[in-house]
Amino acid sequence: MDALSRAFADADRMRTSARKTAGPGGSLTSGAGAVIGKPSLSRAVEQYRHGNRGWAYVAVRAIAQRIAGQDIFAARLSATRRQRQMLMLPDSMKAFGDRLEPLSSHPILQAIDRPNPLMVRWSLMDSTVANLELTGRAFWWWSDGEIWPLPASWVEPGDNLRTTWKIRPSGLAEPFEVSGNAVAHFCLPDPSNPFGSLSPLQSQASAVATDESIQTAQHRSFVNGNFPQLIVKAGHLPGMLPGDKGERPVLTPEQRKELISAIKTIYRGAVNYHEPLIVDGLIEDVERLSDKPGEMDFLDSGKQTKSRILQAFGVNPMIVGEIEGANRAQAVVAEQTFCRFTLNPLIDLMSQTLTAWVQRAFGESLAVWIAPCIARDAELELQRWELAAKLGYVSQNEYRRQLLNLPDVEGGNDFRDPLTGQPRKHHVSRNRLPEPSRNGRH
Repeated sequence: MDALSRAFADADRMRTSARKTAGPGGSLTSGAGAVIGKPSLSRAVEQYRHGNRGWAYVAVRAIAQRIAGQDIFAARLSATRRQRQMLMLPDSMKAFGDRLEPLSSHPILQAIDRPNPLMVRWSLMDSTVANLELTGRAFWWWSDGEIWPLPASWVEPGDNLRTTWKIRPSGLAEPFEVSGNAVAHFCLPDPSNPFGSLSPLQSQASAVATDESIQTAQHRSFVNGNFPQLIVKAGHLPGMLPGDKGERPVLTPEQRKELISAIKTIYRGAVNYHEPLIVDGLIEDVERLSDKPGEMDFLDSGKQTKSRILQAFGVNPMIVGEIEGANRAQAVVAEQTFCRFTLNPLIDLMSQTLTAWVQRAFGESLAVWIAPCIARDAELELQRWELAAKLGYVSQNEYRRQLLNLPDVEGGNDFRDPLTGQPRKHHVSRNRLPEPSRNGRH
C-alpha cells in the first residue's frame, strides 16, 4: 500500500506539473517553451535618437504637452454605492463613478504635483507620455516619497512577471534591483508578444529614417553645393576670315565682376521678373544650371513621409500648427478627432496603470486617473451659456465668472425666472455633493 500510494502521489505530481507547463500561463511564467525576449536597451537608445528630431518630435510634442496639462485626481473606492458624482472620468472608469470618494490630499497626489527636486507635475507627465510614444514603455520609480521618471534604456525586468526591476543609469557599471511595487510600468502592448511593447515610432521606422535622409540630403546640398542659376556665355571674337568664329575671350576677374554687375542691375528685382534677356555679340547664350526643388522630388517625398509619421502617431497637421487652407469647422473636427482617438485612449491606459500600481504600492483601494481631454468649440459653448442664462439655469455670477472672467456682483447668485425676471428659490438637496474647487479637485 505504501508503494502504491507513493506511485499515485508521484503520478499526481507529474500530471500537475504537466498542466502547469502545458498551458500558456504555466509555460510563460516558468520560462519553459516560448522564449521571452527582454527589451533591447540599445534599441531604446536608438528610438530616443531618432524620435527627438524631425516630424516624429513634432507629433510626440503635440501629444505629450496636451496630456501634461490635464488635471490628475485620486479617490478611494468604497464597497457601497452612493450618489453618482459629476467627475471627469476616463471611459474605462465611469462604471466606478458611484463608488468613488474623491480625495483632496494624498501622498500620491503630493508626489505627482512635486515629483522630485528637479521636476514639477508638467515635466513628469510630459516625459512619461514622450517615453510611451517613442519606446512603447515608460517607468516611474517611487523612492522615499519621490517619483523619478526613468528612460526605457535604463530599465529591464528582473523576471518574467516583473516582480523586480533592474535599473542601470548611464555611467553605472552594474544595475541595482528594486521591487516591482516601487515601479509603475506604462506599456503600449505588442500584439505578437504579451511581454513586449510596440511604439508608434517603431511602427514607422522606415518613414522616420526616410525623413531624416531627406533632411540630411537637403542640408548637405545647401552646405556643399554651388547654386548659380544661369550660365552666361561670352561671345566669340571675330575670326580671321569673314563668317568664321574666333576664339572665346578669357575674361579677367574684373571683367567678370563688371559683366555680372551689369546683368544684375538690369534684370534683378520683382519689377524685372520674367523680363526677356537680350543676347548680342557680347553674350552668346544663357542656360539654366541649377535644379529646381521640384526636380529633386524632395517636396513630394517629404509630404508622403510626413503624412505617414503623423498618422502613425494619430496627429492631424492642423494640430501641430498647419493652418493653410483650413477653416474653423475643420479645426474643430481635427481637435475632436485628436482628443477622441489619440489622447483619451492614452489617458485611459495611463489611468488604469496608475490605479493598479497605487493599489499595490500603498495597499489601499484607490483610484488615480487623468482628466480626459475635451475639444473646445468656443461658438457652441457661447450658445449653450446664452441659452442657459435665458432659461434661468445659471446665475448671473456663474455667467460672469465662467464666461467673462469677471468678479461676482452683489445679488448675482440669485436664479432669475426667465419670464418675470424675478429671483426664484432653488431647493438644495441634502444629498447634494460639494462642488469642485477652481483647480478641478474636490
